[in-house]
Amino acid sequence: MRLIRTLRLRLTVWYGLILTLVLAVFGSLVYQATRHRMLQHHDEPLREMAAAVVHILNEHEDCHDLTPDQLRTLDQLGHLVLVHEVEGGREVFYQSPEMRANVLAPAVGALGWEAVPTARLVTIRQQGAPWRVLSIPYRSRSGRPGIVRLMENLGDIELTLTNLRLTLLLMTPAGLLLSLAGGYWIAGRALAPVDRIARQALAIEASQLHQRLPHPGVDDEIGRLVDTLNRMIERLEQSFQAMKQFTADASHELRSPLSTLRNTIEVLLDQPRTVEEHRKGLESLGEEVDRLHRIVEDLLLLARADTGRLSMCRETVELGKLTSAIAETFEPRALEAGIVMNVRTLGDARVLGDERWLTQLVINLLDNALKFTPGGGAIDLDVETGEGWVRLTVSDTGPGIPECDLVRVFERFYQSDPSRSREHQSGAGLGLAIAAWITQNHGGTIRAANCPGGGARLEVRLPLQDRA
Repeated sequence: MRLIRTLRLRLTVWYGLILTLVLAVFGSLVYQATRHRMLQHHDEPLREMAAAVVHILNEHEDCHDLTPDQLRTLDQLGHLVLVHEVEGGREVFYQSPEMRANVLAPAVGALGWEAVPTARLVTIRQQGAPWRVLSIPYRSRSGRPGIVRLMENLGDIELTLTNLRLTLLLMTPAGLLLSLAGGYWIAGRALAPVDRIARQALAIEASQLHQRLPHPGVDDEIGRLVDTLNRMIERLEQSFQAMKQFTADASHELRSPLSTLRNTIEVLLDQPRTVEEHRKGLESLGEEVDRLHRIVEDLLLLARADTGRLSMCRETVELGKLTSAIAETFEPRALEAGIVMNVRTLGDARVLGDERWLTQLVINLLDNALKFTPGGGAIDLDVETGEGWVRLTVSDTGPGIPECDLVRVFERFYQSDPSRSREHQSGAGLGLAIAAWITQNHGGTIRAANCPGGGARLEVRLPLQDRA
């Protein structure tokens, strides 16, 4: 099969093999059925003649007392031999004219003269011709057992069966060749839409992913194949668009700190500066380098996440304690900005997950809340349990999220209006995207909403660890 490279030819070969097997079995069954019916049709007259002979014999005490008329009747029945026991031996007391001519005597003798319990039919060959032999037991009125043996030539039947064999042997290959040609043509017609789809798909290049394969309008295998390919092309288009957007956004985000670095260096080198001025300039450079480092680290993390190269261990994590510990590390930043942080935990919030990534999840949510909460505001962290889940909610008193942006805040590089953030801070727009990835890989969900009294609320739901 390795040498048969086209699907059309492979289908034809398989079709030919199966058809050959079917024709062979069918031809054998036809031949055997025909032979059986012909022999059955031929055996009926033999049985009727045997019954007539037995009827004649039963009219006499001794089989030797047959009248001349009865003997003439027996002579007309064909090849007939009557044998009965004589004092423990065998005696042939009647033979038909053909048997008396000793033409068939050797063949009849080869069958033996032992008594048969029931009627028996066999086929023998004598002088190149097939003969059908019927042996029937009988018993005269005096109780002497014997055998009635009738024979009939099967030459006509053998000739008919020979012609049937020749016909099957000649017609089967011819029919097979015609069927193979038809199968090859049918396979070509059946696979023509696949070839057409392949050519159309090949013509769609990266710059033409907006195109779709034309649907045949029928919900069959070809229609489902077209639907599958169109969905794949749609996903490719979305991936290409996301990659283009990712490249553009990454370039923009990297350009900003790099431009700041370049400008700061040019200012420092433009003219002599005091030590204090150099210190402030270097601090600014350090901040931009840190920002650039965070962007690169986040990009690398998401890239590794997309390729499945990030591993997660599974261990028991008490989310309430973890959140409280992280909130304590944010207290200095919050106090400096005049923001109050409130942490509330209810229940045993144990989840099965990776503590490192869950820590990153809480950090990203808190960092986002600090970014958009003005001085004098508050951030509330609530951890509570329900039926099979743990909910972590981070609420702030900032400007909230525009309704049109609620579904986009978890997209990569998505940034809300910088004027809404405290002191117009800006980020790379990757923190919530990473938070969403961590949540999904822990079997949870994350969503954004606005608080009734103002401010944004980010809610994470994770599966509660089974305590069994």
